[in-house]
Amino acid sequence: MKKPTRVSLIFIGGLVAGALLTFVILGQISYLQYRDYAMRAAREQVFIASELRAHRADELQKRAEANLPQIVLAIHNDKKLQKATEAPSVMRSIRDFYELNAVPVPAEISGILNAVPRDH
Repeated sequence: MKKPTRVSLIFIGGLVAGALLTFVILGQISYLQYRDYAMRAAREQVFIASELRAHRADELQKRAEANLPQIVLAIHNDKKLQKATEAPSVMRSIRDFYELNAVPVPAEISGILNAVPRDH
């Protein structure tokens, strides 16, 4: 085999091996992120069940409502979170929560929630 052909085949083989390794690594990272998300969600459900069982529903409600402005600001200020497929739905849900429950919208997020498109 000629030397240029052999060098080309080695180069192409290296590219293919690098691409496969990259896909394996990225797939593992995606799996780890999903695994961590699933464990956080499970821990949250256990916490909610414990709080409700201990008859602390009012305290749980206050904590959850206190977190809503932080969620809105996090989505609004983070480009990656803004690009998440569920981001518009979450923002609409938070806006709807305030409207349906006649809860005053905190000043720091009222402009952000007013800019969220309506789905009607």
